[in-house]
Amino acid sequence: MKCLYYNRQVYGSSGMTVPGEGAAHQTCFQSDQALKRTFQHIEISKLNDEELIVLKDLVLAEENARTRENEDDGDIELF
Repeated sequence: MKCLYYNRQVYGSSGMTVPGEGAAHQTCFQSDQALKRTFQHIEISKLNDEELIVLKDLVLAEENARTRENEDDGDIELF
């Protein structure tokens, strides 16, 4: 089988299967994912501006909840 990205033979431990697409070298797949700005199957580059703002707010809220020290009131600070 040939790599989806590099068009060379894929074999051994450097190969993997991309679900629904075919064979690829692990490094080629990782490079492609980085260029697409993909995280946990979310293609961040495909989000519109409003969706990106919502995602950013959710990430900030989660980060604040995790770093909050010695507060037991249960509120999550958004900013």
